[in-house]
Amino acid sequence: MPDSTTRRLFLGGTLLMLGGCATKTSTSLARLPGPIWTRPTQPTTPTPSPLPMTDGVISRAAWAKGSPNPTRMDRMTPIHRITIHHDGMTPFTDTSMSAARQRLESIRRAHLRRSPQPFGDIGYHFAIDPSGRVWAGRPISWQGAHVRAQNQGNLGIVLLGNYDRQSLNSAQKNALVRFLGQQMKTYRIRSNMVATHQEMAPTACPGRSLQFFMVSARKGRLA
Repeated sequence: MPDSTTRRLFLGGTLLMLGGCATKTSTSLARLPGPIWTRPTQPTTPTPSPLPMTDGVISRAAWAKGSPNPTRMDRMTPIHRITIHHDGMTPFTDTSMSAARQRLESIRRAHLRRSPQPFGDIGYHFAIDPSGRVWAGRPISWQGAHVRAQNQGNLGIVLLGNYDRQSLNSAQKNALVRFLGQQMKTYRIRSNMVATHQEMAPTACPGRSLQFFMVSARKGRLA
């Protein structure tokens, strides 16, 4: 009898031990990571697309929120002169790209709403911002709208800001001379055909600071 009792106790204890191992084993397996070939998906940060640019000039697609209206424009004739402007609005010294975009778009919209004769697009072919970046404006295939009755073959370049109320900075000076030099070479334009707006019409444009710089540059770096 004792032998049979001892045997039953031994078997019962063994079963309890096995049951406990099974429970622990099941719990441990449940906590193990999945198969080694299953890897969590890592979030990826999209690579920003490069700014559309040609020959160092930022495309109008980077800022303009509308297309030109050809019905309000004339085809460009062979380029033989260049005119320099300021936008003549409030002083502008912000060097961020977003600020330049907003400034250009505000000019474009103002030109489209112009009365009594609205323009078909921003009137200038190129713009230079306070950091020295060059932005494409009206396509060169279309005549500009920046000097009354003298836009034929006339490339219009505007510097963002009011240079009666602020001074031209070094980044703008260097960018203007470099870009003007490129255009003069491309279109075979001599310095005597590079004018400011006030030299072609009764206006304060391009402001005292920019006017003074242009007079000096044509005698020196652009000669």
